[in-house]
Amino acid sequence: MKSLILAAVAAFCVGTASAQTTAKAKPLTEAQALEQHINKLMRDPAKPKQEIRLDLQGCHATQTIRDNDSDTQTSAPISVSYNKGGEAGWAAKVANGKFELILDFEWREVESLTYERNKDKDDAPYEVKIKRVRKSGSTSFELPLFTTDERVVRDVVARLERVRQSCR
Repeated sequence: MKSLILAAVAAFCVGTASAQTTAKAKPLTEAQALEQHINKLMRDPAKPKQEIRLDLQGCHATQTIRDNDSDTQTSAPISVSYNKGGEAGWAAKVANGKFELILDFEWREVESLTYERNKDKDDAPYEVKIKRVRKSGSTSFELPLFTTDERVVRDVVARLERVRQSCR
């Protein structure tokens, strides 16, 4: 009887530990996996103190460009921002040696996603071009991708297009 109870307790403990391990190792959603993949591709190996990120939150996205070793010198820190309607906008901060630019946008405002190969060898080999259209005008911005594999770039653009289409 004791061995039966000990076996049941051991099985319960193993099952609980297994369930906790499974709960901790949640699989990434498609958007999270895409975000991680893009963020790795946007890291410039020649500029380790620069960070470029794309954060995907449903039908909203934020691109952050941060450089902690820029050649900016100011007598006082500068911070400017623009936001209309709380859905999209931008903010920039400049201080001695630090630069940050944040661009917010809604996927429903994106008219097109394209990519092109850069000819300048000092830039990322590819850029994803995002064209955003609003009543007040259009804005274009780029996501630099540090890869020479065009298939990877096409895949990223196709996956971003699926996100855009799901938000229409």
